Order: sequence, then C-alpha cells, then structure tokens
Amino acid sequence: MDKPAVWARGRLADGDGRVVCLDVNGLSVDCTVPAEHGEPDGATSYGLLAASLSSCTAMSVRTFLQRFGVDGSGVEVDVSFEPGPPPVLHRRVGLAADLDTDHRAQLAAVVDSTPVTILLRDALVIVTRLDVTAPG
Repeated sequence: MDKPAVWARGRLADGDGRVVCLDVNGLSVDCTVPAEHGEPDGATSYGLLAASLSSCTAMSVRTFLQRFGVDGSGVEVDVSFEPGPPPVLHRRVGLAADLDTDHRAQLAAVVDSTPVTILLRDALVIVTRLDVTAPG
C-alpha cells in the first residue's frame, strides 16, 4: 500500500499524560491537553484545528491574489475557537490590496469554499470577517 499524502501519528509522552507528541507528515509538534484552569503551553487539539483552517485559508487567498497579479505577502488569517453548542470558529482575513467590489465578492467566495472550510462547516459554525484595506 502506498504511503498516504497526509498523515499524522500521536504518541503519549512520558509524564502526566497531558502531552501528545505528534508527527505530522514528518513535522514534530507537541499537543497539550489544557489543565482545568489556565492556558496550556503550546498547541492544543483545538488550536491545531484553528491552525488548519488558518493555513488553508491563507494559501487559498494567496492563490486568488496571484491569479490577479496582486501581492499576497501581507495576508494574515486569524482563527479562534469558541466552544459550543454550537462550537464556533471565528476567522479574520486581513490584507492590504486594491480590490474592487467584484474582486472582494470573489475573494469572499474563495474564503468560504476552501477545502478545510468545506470539511468543517457541517460540524461547526465558521464566522468570517474580511478586512481588506487599500495599500499605503
């Protein structure tokens, strides 16, 4: 059987059982289960979920901007998780670009149809805000 294109393996680390050592396509990262009170040091499962949406959105925005010859180096995608019911991912896409109304609408459609957005949208609510400002 061929190796899958995307894979991850989790292994419980020594200690109190709150850290999972992850190998994601060869990248090592630790994931921490939050204690009852306070924020954990490092990534959490929900943080990694937010990172998946953030990175997929940023790559999709970059591809959209490249298609129109617009610099995408200033794209920032912030995603935060709000536990539910229903659970909500708040996504803010920020960029400085000279986009007319039609291109802004096209960009909004691209953001709402990224592969990770499509995968997640039946399981939770994704609230998106586009912050597009003219450069300079």
